[in-house]
Amino acid sequence: MQLLEQYIRLCTGYPHNKYGSPVDISLAEVAEILCCTLRNATLTLKKMQAKGWLTWQPGRGRGNRSVLVCAIRPADLVLSIAKEAVHQGEIRASRDLISQYEAGIPQLAEDYARWMSSHFGIHAASETGRVDILRLFVDRPFDGLDPIHVLLRSQTHIVKHVFDTLVRFDPLTKRIEPHLVYDWETDSSRCEWTFYLRKGVLFHNGSKLRADDVCYTLNRLKKEASSHRWMMQTVETVEALGEHVVRIRLNRPNELFLDLLSKEYMSIVSRDFMERASGSLVQMPVGTGAFRLVRNDDSMLALEAFEPYFRGRPFIDRIEFWCVPAIQAEEKQMVMPVTEEDSRLMERDSSWKSVVRMEECFQYISFNAAKEGPLRNDAFRREIASLIDPQKLCEDLQGSREGLGSWGFGFAFEHQPEDSKDVAIAAQWRDSSYESEVLKLYTYPDIDHIEDAEWIKERCASYGIAVEIVYAVPEELARPEVMQQADMVLDSANVDEREEASLLELCFANTLSITHHIKPSDKAHVTQLIAQLQQETSVQERKQKVKGIIRELIEHQVFVPLYHNRVDMLAHPRLAHVHLDAYGWIDFSRLIFRH
Repeated sequence: MQLLEQYIRLCTGYPHNKYGSPVDISLAEVAEILCCTLRNATLTLKKMQAKGWLTWQPGRGRGNRSVLVCAIRPADLVLSIAKEAVHQGEIRASRDLISQYEAGIPQLAEDYARWMSSHFGIHAASETGRVDILRLFVDRPFDGLDPIHVLLRSQTHIVKHVFDTLVRFDPLTKRIEPHLVYDWETDSSRCEWTFYLRKGVLFHNGSKLRADDVCYTLNRLKKEASSHRWMMQTVETVEALGEHVVRIRLNRPNELFLDLLSKEYMSIVSRDFMERASGSLVQMPVGTGAFRLVRNDDSMLALEAFEPYFRGRPFIDRIEFWCVPAIQAEEKQMVMPVTEEDSRLMERDSSWKSVVRMEECFQYISFNAAKEGPLRNDAFRREIASLIDPQKLCEDLQGSREGLGSWGFGFAFEHQPEDSKDVAIAAQWRDSSYESEVLKLYTYPDIDHIEDAEWIKERCASYGIAVEIVYAVPEELARPEVMQQADMVLDSANVDEREEASLLELCFANTLSITHHIKPSDKAHVTQLIAQLQQETSVQERKQKVKGIIRELIEHQVFVPLYHNRVDMLAHPRLAHVHLDAYGWIDFSRLIFRH
């Protein structure tokens, strides 16, 4: 980009109304502007002329001045080069170029964002036949896609489309169904499970799925330092009985075992690929899923339909996720933005479909009762929990925040008038051991987390409690030592229709704060309650036990659930089967483009 920088420098003193018109100038003056020799100035001008940026007519004879015509305004040239980089798939280089010059060129960032927005949504290519492309944007690259190490819901969503699990959960019927297996059976003790794999299932590299791959996958999760290793707590052994039969023995009955097997963290990987490819699974994994990964870097992630998919090829041919941090989704990553053209279409066409769903996931704040300090005091935790009023937070910040409804949270949030609440908090304050220590609140630097954290900080300050906000990227905040040193953590819990399995993840996942912040004595008690939950055969009884465990955690001020997010999106009239799951994502394998 040195040539571009030199052109912009050359244009700095160029009259704005003279672009495209000749200006008299000497070669020596050009060399002075470019801070180079006469020879290099001549070479540079020739390069710029070859690109069509300018025309240069050297003066002939002593005393005759040369003529320079700058054909393109710097703003137009920068935007043009950025556009060309996008067309070549170099999204990162394109946005870096805009970032480099946006401060000195008014409107550049806005013009670029407007142009970029027009490239998202539904597109069709026809080089060798029609190719239906869905193009979306994300604000960060997909750095890790190993199923046993994924941290973010966005990563989990990609894993869901690239990999498959042995069984799957149907959110409509709330039943576990066969997926990579035809069927399964268990003995009378409920400790021995036998699974019969489908024959002919292919990985994206062409190898066939075998029982050995299943054994390798589950044993890998059991042995490696994964934050999801807790899912294998009740698994004693995994063994292959031939090429298509797997036997799993549990050390105790676990009625939630099939629910856990349906989680994306249990996605089956190819043993051969893993042993040969080593760390490449993180960026370019090979699964059996409906889509295969063809590109994953800091510019974009691209998925293509897997033709021999055992459940039938998806309708969409290609999905691209462009990494464009400058263009923020107002409500949710991976939700298609509405362009100006779409807006005009909506004014004329009422066939656009509004799709709204309340996420099952919820925002929460946890209190570190396991760390030495004021939060180890029960009365002080009660005080903090009392003043962080979820209803008031939602009313003050609004946006897509909605009151809590699932898992029986409602019982904990009966409305209390502010004056009576002040009296209650003051009474608790007298019993607490707070001595003006600064409490560190850790969270992510995302807009909703920032707003929530600032609200909590101000709320605490109004009661004389000092809070310092510490922002950390997901990979940093997921480290156990960071969780343990934090006084409070503001995070989001992964919850879907598998309520019991979601509760286990909240309590046991090493990347979430609950397991690090709960008192050891309380943790032992909750672990005992969860063991009882896992052995309960009655669905209704399990639901009651889930509510009881949540109530126990809240009443011990381990955490305060804050709110759900509401996801609002408009579905293009040409898109059919648009449904949002419990995480607020779209199932791309079900989408159809109407021509």
